[in-house]
Amino acid sequence: MKGLIIIGSAKRGSHTHALAQYLKGQIEEKNQEVNVFDLAERPLHTLDFTGQNPTIDAFNQNAEELKKLADEADFIILGTPNYHGSYSGILKNALDHLTMDQFKMKPVGLVNNSGGIVSAEPLSHLRIIVRSLLGIAVPTQIATHDSDYKQLEDGTYYLSDDEFQLRARLFVDQILSFAENSPYEHLK
Repeated sequence: MKGLIIIGSAKRGSHTHALAQYLKGQIEEKNQEVNVFDLAERPLHTLDFTGQNPTIDAFNQNAEELKKLADEADFIILGTPNYHGSYSGILKNALDHLTMDQFKMKPVGLVNNSGGIVSAEPLSHLRIIVRSLLGIAVPTQIATHDSDYKQLEDGTYYLSDDEFQLRARLFVDQILSFAENSPYEHLK
């Protein structure tokens, strides 16, 4: 089984990145393969159907790689910072590069981090998007706050809150269970 985590933060080394890395570690501990696509490190161009705006080759390569990884994934996790009560623009842009074909009947996990007021609103918005892409948003979600992390000497963050570590393990168990036991396999 193979998964894909899309990190929708424009900031390198963000709290959302730290949460994604924690989830990646939990998934790998279950002997499952997971790829991480970090939009801060691999940006995508804004969709332009007119063809009037030239795109940089690297953007096109990143978009093709994202599509390939999403096609191959048995489950997808979307991670976003809380930007003004919703998900990030770069995550929206990434989702615009994908289609129902990449999401159809796949379990999708939703996680976010807030720097200010803790809010799961971005995840509520993403549930609607996942549903419109024919994906299956799993019930358990994770909405952390900056205070749930500690910063290491090298400047990177790690998820340090025990309750969120437990929730992350439950989240991973749930998304893997949905992927392994999907009654919708014949509909993909």
